[in-house]
Amino acid sequence: MRRLLSALLFVAVGASGVACDPDSGLRRLNFGRTALVTGDFDTVEQLIQEVANTTEVDAEIQLFDGYIDGAHFETEVASAETPPAMQVEDLLRADSVAGLGQFKTAFFSCGMRGIAERIYNGVEEDNHLVADATVIGNIGEAVELGLRLYFSDWTYDLLEAVWPEQIDWLGDDTELDAAQRGLAGPVNARVIDAELAQFMGLNPGDEIEIIFNQGGWVVIEDLASSVDVLVEADIQYDDPVTGQTTSRTSPLVVAFDAGGGRVVFTSFHNEAQITNDARDVLRYQLTQLSQQ
Repeated sequence: MRRLLSALLFVAVGASGVACDPDSGLRRLNFGRTALVTGDFDTVEQLIQEVANTTEVDAEIQLFDGYIDGAHFETEVASAETPPAMQVEDLLRADSVAGLGQFKTAFFSCGMRGIAERIYNGVEEDNHLVADATVIGNIGEAVELGLRLYFSDWTYDLLEAVWPEQIDWLGDDTELDAAQRGLAGPVNARVIDAELAQFMGLNPGDEIEIIFNQGGWVVIEDLASSVDVLVEADIQYDDPVTGQTTSRTSPLVVAFDAGGGRVVFTSFHNEAQITNDARDVLRYQLTQLSQQ
């Protein structure tokens, strides 16, 4: 039943067949055994493959099918086009943490099923994972034990269910999908984290280009003091109370430690909206998820 990517161990190799010089901004990445849940609007495996073209990356990746309707993006990674045999339910609904516990790193892609109020805000329910206490407990325990976990955009409801005190999302935090109010278009993003700025060859506070090609992305209102802000922006969103277009400064990329593990969240992801700056931010996030 298990379906692995064709290359279980990614190693950057040049045309001559010898190892390339690593990307100057990335050290060697070691994700170890990695669970990657596919989603309709994101393809993290393509980003990992891109990084592996220039940087030595060790990752034994097992794909789990989290599609709702199928991939709504273009990708050069063939495995993303055919759903894997294992399902996201197999990963998260184990009777104990044994499902996630066998991995060192995990990626939850935007458009992953089971964590929303409705399927694309339609009429059919899609909350069977986020409403499952076993799932919530398994995720929290796995991170406490050292799992490094990436959440992409619409997966925020699952993050909220596990760590409700860490991030205050727009709207009513008890209502699924409530924070999905960001408007399409470019935003005036700023690099806040000094290490990320150095990675990108910038100074803290410098602006970068982030473009949301579609609306409905997740908006953060406030954070606990233990949460690190890497990128923030002056954004526009639909106010959930008045329905009017409103502006505010909001974090776009955040991270925090939980026990022995680390949690990363980004409101943008690796698909059509990607800019070179956004790709660099995501590449840096891979270093945050790499095992030391």
